[in-house]
Amino acid sequence: DKIFQLTLIIILAGAIGDFIDRIHRGFVVDFIDIYIGKFHWPAFNIADSCITVGFVIMMINILFLNKKL
Repeated sequence: DKIFQLTLIIILAGAIGDFIDRIHRGFVVDFIDIYIGKFHWPAFNIADSCITVGFVIMMINILFLNKKL
């Protein structure tokens, strides 16, 4: 279905983004760093967010919205 295809595209885009960083720079650039008081959230980037959000939406789609894979 369309949601499954979209989530695959988002996940692959994030993976390719991290891969390009790894090849070009030798490491992945994490540029979003959040502090709330003394609490420090792990640093991440847009590619990491795409992978995570895509996976979560895919799991919701598979588990609750579309029972077939």
